[in-house]
Amino acid sequence: MIKINSQVKNYILVGISAGIITGCLFAIKLYGRDIRIIIPLAIALLIFGHSVDNILKLFATKNSIKVDKQLEIEIKDERNTLIREKAGSKTNEYMLYLNTVIVLILGFMGAEFWMLCLFGSLILAQGVLSVFLYNYYNNRY
Repeated sequence: MIKINSQVKNYILVGISAGIITGCLFAIKLYGRDIRIIIPLAIALLIFGHSVDNILKLFATKNSIKVDKQLEIEIKDERNTLIREKAGSKTNEYMLYLNTVIVLILGFMGAEFWMLCLFGSLILAQGVLSVFLYNYYNNRY
């Protein structure tokens, strides 16, 4: 079996996703904005962005031992880890409040029921994910 290193894999993913993006844009031009075209376009854009990010990281840290060492120190720094966790927790909390306010405002504005269910399911998914991920990481570490 052929083993491909990560840099080559990123270049291949950029090429494939750029081809898919181009194809989807032509399909949108021909057939209009159909959901069957928009979903592959969104997935290709995500893959394209992630692969380009990985390539840029390789160029940014290439041949620089000092930058690699500094990056490793920052990643392992306990204070930075604590700050990231605290920021993520507060963001989760504020997004829960914001989503709840949006659902209440939409409810008072007389929005359709499916819109309320959509935003309500986001709130439910956020709560379930918070509890699930807390238990998962609590058992793991």
